[in-house]
Amino acid sequence: MNWRIAVLALALLVPLSVAAAAERTLVFAAASMKDAVETLAQTFGEESGHDIVVSVASSGTLARQIEAGAPADIYISANPAWMEYLAERDLVDAASRDNLAGNRLVAVGSRHGDHDQAALETDAILKADHVAMGDPLHVPAGHYARQALDSLGLWETLGRKAVYGENVRVSLALAARNEVSYAIVYASDAALRDDLQILYSFPTNSHEPIAYAAALTPAADAQAGAFYQYLFSEAAEAVFASFGFVAPGDNGSGLSLIH
Repeated sequence: MNWRIAVLALALLVPLSVAAAAERTLVFAAASMKDAVETLAQTFGEESGHDIVVSVASSGTLARQIEAGAPADIYISANPAWMEYLAERDLVDAASRDNLAGNRLVAVGSRHGDHDQAALETDAILKADHVAMGDPLHVPAGHYARQALDSLGLWETLGRKAVYGENVRVSLALAARNEVSYAIVYASDAALRDDLQILYSFPTNSHEPIAYAAALTPAADAQAGAFYQYLFSEAAEAVFASFGFVAPGDNGSGLSLIH
């Protein structure tokens, strides 16, 4: 009899486990949004009782995973091009697409590095020997970095010496350890590190406006929709601002600070 009871108990647990998995909302977010989105997920979860799980990687990696069948409910990309990639394949809800936030592009170096203070905030710092950046083919921050360096006439020289990381966090680590002269990252990432200093801020016209595009996927349920709406609330806007993000400019040609 005991084994029959054990089998019956196991049978009852299986549907419960499946139901529990189905009740959670899975958010695929660009790596640079990790801290902000995880903070919002925790706050929303505590207030609503809903389980929000955040998975982060480069925007391109996440888009490919969704294409391969990953069960994401919400996708947040640091490059609208990857959002368009999924939209063309009907893998996001076109009606829900919107720009969630923006960012600025900066060059950072270790606070303990040998930086010429006279060169800070000038393009002279960009002519150093080695630079870390995201892979321009897969990482949006790397894509913007290449555009910026190209516009300043530095890509032909620095492109050959660039160290590519799988996301901006890898680039930050290389700069913090003085393994490169500087790293090109988002301002929001730089704000998270006390061991790094901003050496240069790229002109906004040196690259395309940085916009984080967000959308629901066709698999999203009402719970996912509720969290998605929360991401665009005033409360969420304040959280994004606290992590150094900016809002897309109203005219689409630049970025303005979130207030």
